[in-house]
Amino acid sequence: MAVGVVDANSEDIFQTLMSLGQSRSEWDFCLREGRVVEHLDGHSDIIHKKLRGDWLPWGMRKRDLLLRRYWRREEDGTYVILYHSVFHNRCSPEKGYIRACLKSGGYVISPVSQGRQSVVKHMLAIDWKFWKSYLLTSSAKYITIRMLGRVAALRELFRAKNGNCACMEFSSGELMRDMGLPQGGNEPTKIETQSANECERLEGPVEGPQGGSKRHLSSTGSLVQLNDATDEFFDVPDESEYDQREAMWSSDESTHAADQRHAKLSSAAVFVRKLHDLAVQKRGYIDLQGAADADNGPCYYGHTLPKDSSCTMPSSWSMTDPTTFLIRGESYLLDRQKIKAENTLMQMVGADWIKSDKREDDLAGRPGGLVQKYAAQGGSKFFFIVNIQVPGSTTYSLALYYMMDTPLEKVPLLERFVNGDDTFRNSRFKLIPYISKGSWIVKQSVGKKACLVGQALEINYFRGSNYLELGVDIGSSTVARGVVSLVLGYLNNLVIEMAFLVQGNTQEELPEFLLGTCRLNYLDASKAVSLDEC
Repeated sequence: MAVGVVDANSEDIFQTLMSLGQSRSEWDFCLREGRVVEHLDGHSDIIHKKLRGDWLPWGMRKRDLLLRRYWRREEDGTYVILYHSVFHNRCSPEKGYIRACLKSGGYVISPVSQGRQSVVKHMLAIDWKFWKSYLLTSSAKYITIRMLGRVAALRELFRAKNGNCACMEFSSGELMRDMGLPQGGNEPTKIETQSANECERLEGPVEGPQGGSKRHLSSTGSLVQLNDATDEFFDVPDESEYDQREAMWSSDESTHAADQRHAKLSSAAVFVRKLHDLAVQKRGYIDLQGAADADNGPCYYGHTLPKDSSCTMPSSWSMTDPTTFLIRGESYLLDRQKIKAENTLMQMVGADWIKSDKREDDLAGRPGGLVQKYAAQGGSKFFFIVNIQVPGSTTYSLALYYMMDTPLEKVPLLERFVNGDDTFRNSRFKLIPYISKGSWIVKQSVGKKACLVGQALEINYFRGSNYLELGVDIGSSTVARGVVSLVLGYLNNLVIEMAFLVQGNTQEELPEFLLGTCRLNYLDASKAVSLDEC
């Protein structure tokens, strides 16, 4: 990982990093040529990069990369660009090149100083495909460090453009590393890195001769060592997984992590260790089958996932702090400002984590479940259920149950949503996701931006006398399916927090209010309850 402060706004840096044209040669000393192989959608594509050979060690053959590239912009102006290697029938390996494998990598460009500068984080985890294993540790580390030097080159490009200093002729060989080696010059470049093999014997972050890993970002530093106390990483792969990683590019197997979640490691040092299988391109999803109308047995729907308010039990749920999430304030239409939520309209009362060979709809309407129990007792309690359905050879369903005592007519916006048509519902139902604990790549893939779920995914609505259930079909979007399949691979190493609300568009509907929140602790796919066993 390399981090640098660049004298430019995040938009300009993003455009520079996205370009594969001739202008890239002004700063990217690694790239010989690049092209877009296929446009997938509005924020992802397949690109092919041929790397130059003059910066590689003597005698090393040239490398190329075939990557899936994904990008997005956050509300605060931060840009995220993520890459991982893929196969594509339009771009076979070429003579004279060895195709390297970018297991995971990307950029995060965050505006600072009122947008005049940006902090650029660049992460790489690459298998250079050496034919002799003993070359992996020394040469791969050396080459990856030189490639990370592009952050310093990017900084010098914008310095020259802004006229802040004389234009400097830059090459990767001029980079200096503050890693215990004698250095000349006044401005050392600081890069924190670990190879995959070294991570197996990791004891702590790499530190320079000046001691300590806490360094402050400054506009005068080329690259700085990262010590982000807010980032926590928990998914530490078993050693046996490294023996298989070269042959598993297209595998659909999930990573099984060791039980070392609470060993907090340096975020940069564990980056390679934990994200080696990001290059896996998830395939093999089957079409969803129709839901069966018949009762599926005596499962006590609403209680298959246990509650744990202490947030320590794996595969459990609890409510989370609503102030974690931002919602539209009363003056949003004037100032576009969001405020912290203070509370929720509903209480979370249950959850299901189930698996089946088909999509499972209308869980709330099934006899013997939580909702039907209250329906039989009568009363004014109303339930709101979000059933997130993840398709595949096995279909997983995560159903979250919320309850309120307030009559619907007392909450006009919710009443319109519950009794409205699907078009209105799809235009208003909003989800705010947040990965509070987990790997960097998953956090960046999921983000924390509120989204109108019905605009991107198919939602099936089921209205009962005392409930509304939303069946969110993840399989209806290739982008969402790809993100969720990535999350599933790390699921038992993640703490996932979510909030749900109905978007307020008019002054009468503001400020917004959260319907409910949830916190899912280290879900384990193997612990999902099979309906075949009920």
